[in-house]
Amino acid sequence: MTNKVKLALTIVLLLASLLRLPGLNHHMDTLYGDEVALGYNAYAIKETLHDEFGRFLPLQFESWGDQKNPVYIYATALVQLITGPTMASVRIPSALAGILAVYLTYRLVILLKLGSTVALLSALLLSVTPWHIHISRGGYEANVALTLGLGSVVLLLSRKYSHSAFLLALSAYTYYTTKMFAPLLLFATWCYMFDWRNLKKSFKPFISYYAFALLLVAPIIYLALFKGGQVRFQSINIFVDKTVTPRVERARNFFDNPDSLLAKVSENRFIYHLSDFAMYYLENFSGQFLFVGGDSNVRYGLANHGMLYLLDAPLILMGLILLYQKNRRAWYFLFAWLLLAPLPTALVGRAYGLRSLAILPVPEILAAYTLFSWYQSTKKSKIIGFLLTIYLALYTLGVFNWLHRYIAQYPSYGRYWYDAPMQDAITYTKEREDKYDQIIISQSYGEVSMYYAYLNQIHPDIYREAKANKIIVDGVPMIKIGKYYFGDIRPKGPIEKMDIPHNTLILVQPYFEYGEGTIIARDDGRPIYRVFEFPTVHMKAKEE
Repeated sequence: MTNKVKLALTIVLLLASLLRLPGLNHHMDTLYGDEVALGYNAYAIKETLHDEFGRFLPLQFESWGDQKNPVYIYATALVQLITGPTMASVRIPSALAGILAVYLTYRLVILLKLGSTVALLSALLLSVTPWHIHISRGGYEANVALTLGLGSVVLLLSRKYSHSAFLLALSAYTYYTTKMFAPLLLFATWCYMFDWRNLKKSFKPFISYYAFALLLVAPIIYLALFKGGQVRFQSINIFVDKTVTPRVERARNFFDNPDSLLAKVSENRFIYHLSDFAMYYLENFSGQFLFVGGDSNVRYGLANHGMLYLLDAPLILMGLILLYQKNRRAWYFLFAWLLLAPLPTALVGRAYGLRSLAILPVPEILAAYTLFSWYQSTKKSKIIGFLLTIYLALYTLGVFNWLHRYIAQYPSYGRYWYDAPMQDAITYTKEREDKYDQIIISQSYGEVSMYYAYLNQIHPDIYREAKANKIIVDGVPMIKIGKYYFGDIRPKGPIEKMDIPHNTLILVQPYFEYGEGTIIARDDGRPIYRVFEFPTVHMKAKEE
């Protein structure tokens, strides 16, 4: 690596850091549910070496029954040794993984023998990719899994077999879909590396590699098969879709005889599951998802903006053509990566900002290859040089437009996809807690109790005790932490008959009819909590 290349790579990594690290505590000033669960379990590990349920250094976290993977939680616990349990501590592992992925993309392109210029351009494009920046700035296990998988590929191409197998196994302990995708991607990498004229020589390290990786992942396989680790997949995979049977029955009713062999062969659950899988798979490559509208869940991207830039589309398409013509071996590998990445996502549902993330960084590599080819053509034609300059100027404007929307607009409307009502309820009550003897907060939006415990650094032993020994208030089991009570309170009769101590502040569901005040959402002004005191102002007046 020459000094110029080192300098250029350093600048790219600094840019990647500048776009991923600042403002993790306050740009999005609220945590969504899984971030809270990851953060509090990490806090529990840091403080007691046990999770929220009291299990010692587990390899699988029960959390909310979804059996979370361990790597991100332990990484967050390490960060909290320095920062404490802050919002940023949950997001720093993802941000650092995002920066490392930019460097690994550079290394990958070098190992694919596409040249240092293409490698630098690929790293640069990934550093400014909306999809990657956005996910890197949240507490997302998928982003760490992407970096681990990418690192595993780079190490394998570097012939560092044991290190690669270790990262492959580590990625399986990080995110669910990686358990399927990473082994397939590494298999494609082996195919790229094989000396097909001497298969015997290539086959021995291949077997040793996967045997070592299998040994490392044996515990997580055991947990998945026998300790409920498959619970989440069982609840969300397309084969448990309850709408399929009614769809089949409706379609068969169009036949004269719905029970005929023809009706059963042409309209059945297998056909419909296969059709759904194909639709979900292809959606990962749709222009709507990648370049125009993005993910329908605004937590994973800006509203009405593709996961990539619109100007990426022609670069990626042309990159597929140019690379096929000039370096077919690398093309086969990258194309296999593209084809394999959506497989786990399609088994679960639609294209999705997290599960589909495994597509990266292939689009950036293809786009970089196109830009490099265009640059080479400028030596032969000034017109091409002029057009390339215009294209890069427009691309730069696209980057600044996305950054402006992300920095100035997204925090306003995006925070409500990050479970902001829980944050707003806690902020509201903290400002008024000295005036009341008890404060009750409905958990209709999620586990506000854990949110409160995390942000206020309630010791895990205290929180475990509170969850295990709930207090009954007006017939509702509630988690009591100090003067705070958390539970799904739903008064069934007149408010005057509620069995609640006096001088209590109560926050309930927004549709509840009682309440002297409301907590209003910042984006559209809708009520997110009804607020009232017990006894109410009306009741106080009657008593007087």
